[in-house]
Amino acid sequence: MYFLLKVSVITLLITRVKCEDQSNQEELEFIEMLRRKVHRLEQNGEIKRDYEPYTEPQLKNGGAGSSGSALVARLSENYKWKILLLEAGGEPDILADIPLWSSLLHYTQQNWKFLGEKENNVGLGFDGQKISYPRGKGLGGSSLINYMVFTRGAKLDYDKWANLGNPGWSYNDLLPIFERLENCTVAYQDRSYRGHKGPVYASTPDIAKSGTVFLDAAENAGYQHVDYNGKTNKGVSLLQANIKRGLRCSGERCYIKPIKNRRNLTIRLHSHVTKILIKNNTAYGVEFCKNGRRYTAYSSKEVVLSAGAISSPQILLLSGIGPTEQLQKFGIKPIHELPVGQTMLDHPGYFGLGFTFNDSIDIDFTDALNDKRFKQLYNEGTGVLTSAAAANDILFTTTPNETDKSNTDIEIFYLATHFSASRRSGMAGIIHVTDVLYNYTYKPYEGQHVGNPAILLLHPKSKGRVELRSANPFVHPKIYPGFFTDPGNEDIKTLIAGIREAKRIMQAPPFDKYDAKEIDKPVYGCQDHTYDSDDYWECALRHLASSVFHLTTTCKMGPANDPEAVVDNNLRVHGINNLRVVDASVIPVSPTGHTNVPAFMVGEKGADIIKTYYK
Repeated sequence: MYFLLKVSVITLLITRVKCEDQSNQEELEFIEMLRRKVHRLEQNGEIKRDYEPYTEPQLKNGGAGSSGSALVARLSENYKWKILLLEAGGEPDILADIPLWSSLLHYTQQNWKFLGEKENNVGLGFDGQKISYPRGKGLGGSSLINYMVFTRGAKLDYDKWANLGNPGWSYNDLLPIFERLENCTVAYQDRSYRGHKGPVYASTPDIAKSGTVFLDAAENAGYQHVDYNGKTNKGVSLLQANIKRGLRCSGERCYIKPIKNRRNLTIRLHSHVTKILIKNNTAYGVEFCKNGRRYTAYSSKEVVLSAGAISSPQILLLSGIGPTEQLQKFGIKPIHELPVGQTMLDHPGYFGLGFTFNDSIDIDFTDALNDKRFKQLYNEGTGVLTSAAAANDILFTTTPNETDKSNTDIEIFYLATHFSASRRSGMAGIIHVTDVLYNYTYKPYEGQHVGNPAILLLHPKSKGRVELRSANPFVHPKIYPGFFTDPGNEDIKTLIAGIREAKRIMQAPPFDKYDAKEIDKPVYGCQDHTYDSDDYWECALRHLASSVFHLTTTCKMGPANDPEAVVDNNLRVHGINNLRVVDASVIPVSPTGHTNVPAFMVGEKGADIIKTYYK
């Protein structure tokens, strides 16, 4: 283990290892059937996979989450630096490549399966009244299990980020990094704003007929067709996805796999970090567990934490960095007082709104099981299996509730499916909708052709937090969603405005041909409210508004005088030398869109900062 003593930079990706939950036996049997199908087709020579094993004896492999993948790939370009990457997960599941079946990965060991704490009057329609927080576990992190949505965010997001006291993070500062990381292949694009040589692909997935109808309906309703990663994001577009030649473009596939054999890069899989070693307010290494044994790794330069918006704050807290009172409660010696985990931003989303059609313009999940579709995917990079979990369109809009009309406060995320299409493999299972609610409200629509304009709140005023549950690093932390806690109830009002706008678009003439009808059976628990009243929709939101898994800000970036800040604009933990956090937890604003591409950007920017520091 001598190489541990010569490490220049340690990058940590913390995940948890546990057996797949047998309580979802039906889902696991379906998943295993799909795995056997892929293995059979490969063994028979009917499909070709580009799988290369990450074997521990090589000692030259790499893996990380979205930010960590980008960070490691860029830092290891300097062959003078020796980099140890500790990843508590393993290799990607064989199904991780298949975009359509993304939801199934949430039932496997690739998911940490975090749950929020029960809170008053939210999550009423979920098992145990707990909001689900899937987080990826393995090489690629959450980019292994997400819906692969490629959104940068809006110019206003980054200018606000910089104006909070973070020079170097404005839109103009970051646009070259966004261009560098991407390879944009979509047909409708603002080419002068896009990159075409980077590792992360932005491509158009398979689009169902209802996806093209939604695009037409939105244009009919007055929206401009835009490249939402271009000059402006306000408008509608077919989905852009992290998909490369039909397969998921995760951090593992698009950053780590091409550089896995670099001699200065060492990985340890299934290596769970328990704390950062700190002396005289200087980080000098880490402790981690592997195969039931505890190890110590020392760093001659820096420790870089890229564990994500839940695990990064947990590791800092376990290491003595955080609110003193909380640390002392668990017998942890306080080293430095910082508001670690005390601010968490997320996008509440409502996936309950559904419409039925008189024709098969949605995703045909039965056809997707045909061997022919797997051959299309692996041999041609085409077909229904390249669909990004049935997501087809994105629309960014400004509701009357938003005072800054240059800002977009709602995203309508159109999926060519719905809760009622597949309890087994869809959103209802992922967010743990109760059997009672599902059977009452959505089960009657099973077998029908359906679509779902999901509504996402982009800039919530409510905030959550992450705290320790135990000093045991293998125990999940407490996650308090904090949904709908803003004093003026503005978050609820904005979401209701978003629901009404989604309904208006679905009622536009292009959908008339398909007799689009709203699923108007009340959400179970809301039957006493008049359907479609504001009171009804508030009730529905308090039952079914879920996380969209876009967590940020738990290690917020900001100057030392910012009472919420944990790191500075160079990603250094305030008050601690040789320790940086490089992941989505540092993002100080709620991005306008999905967070995977901003996380890649943070990794790229972090590598630039570290390279410049040691130049």
